[in-house]
Amino acid sequence: MPFNTVRSEVLSRFLEVNHLLNSIKSIEDSIVAPAAAPLEYKIYKGFFYVHIYACIEFSINKLVVTTLTLARSKNILYRHIENKFYTIAVASNLQSIRDCNPKTFLDKSADLFLAIESGDISNFDETFVSKYLQNVWGKTFNQITKTLGMNNFGISGREVFTFDEIVDNRNKMAHGRDSAADIGSAPNYQDLKDRYDLIFDTINRYIDHFEAYYANKEFIKISERVNY
Repeated sequence: MPFNTVRSEVLSRFLEVNHLLNSIKSIEDSIVAPAAAPLEYKIYKGFFYVHIYACIEFSINKLVVTTLTLARSKNILYRHIENKFYTIAVASNLQSIRDCNPKTFLDKSADLFLAIESGDISNFDETFVSKYLQNVWGKTFNQITKTLGMNNFGISGREVFTFDEIVDNRNKMAHGRDSAADIGSAPNYQDLKDRYDLIFDTINRYIDHFEAYYANKEFIKISERVNY
């Protein structure tokens, strides 16, 4: 099953982060007071944010592209598409309207509505959403579900806060505003492991959410789903 492949690849990425966490714990356990923690201990903890953010972005992109590739492979007629999915299905038409000059506006607008009502097979770009994913903040999860016409994903305030913290710390290091040692000076191993567990659980629930969406063919009009 395609979503099992997504889960397997996501797990592989997260296991790399877990290996880093084990190294952090090993150093932490070796520190005997009053000895100061070695610099690499702080650096490793700072790099945790970069490493786990890479897992998050990989997971979301892999999940979205896989789902849209599967949806496109069904060769759905434009007129059979669920209205909420047209953001994806006619994205190229929307971009044409956005980029056109006033002289072609009416023509491009008409093309959009003709496409929606046509019996042509939809041929959308499965990487469309990925092009607009700059950072995966807590709010990003339901921005994506809205774009695909899915039901909202249940994400708690604590989960949103954790994802935002990961992105913020990653960006501080990536853009040179803070060093890895500075970012990693405060948390200990258990703090980071708690973040890891929460993020891993949230990502897996998100995969479940997408799998149900695809299995139920929610991107196709209810009256036409039996035909696909």
